[in-house]
Amino acid sequence: MVAYMFQFELPAAFTDEMTAVIPRQRAHVGRLFVEGRLLSYSVSQLRTAVWCVIAANSEQEAMEIVAGFPLHPYFTDIMCHPLLFHNTVPASLPDISLN
Repeated sequence: MVAYMFQFELPAAFTDEMTAVIPRQRAHVGRLFVEGRLLSYSVSQLRTAVWCVIAANSEQEAMEIVAGFPLHPYFTDIMCHPLLFHNTVPASLPDISLN
């Protein structure tokens, strides 16, 4: 699989209609993480941009995953960048307490 970095632009004015979609978006993002298709997901503080890294076999497949996002109809611009590699901090187990 190849990693693809996406940047999505959102309208400056966040509507009530968009806000109502957020719970579905969060649930969808959670499912993609569990499936191993979504490697990272970030939203700008002003809610005007979203960045994510998607694992897919092709750019077309990655775009199909993006098209499944509940917020997809509200994206005003979508940019895709195929990545050579994507490194993250490895998840670690919590320290063991002998108490």
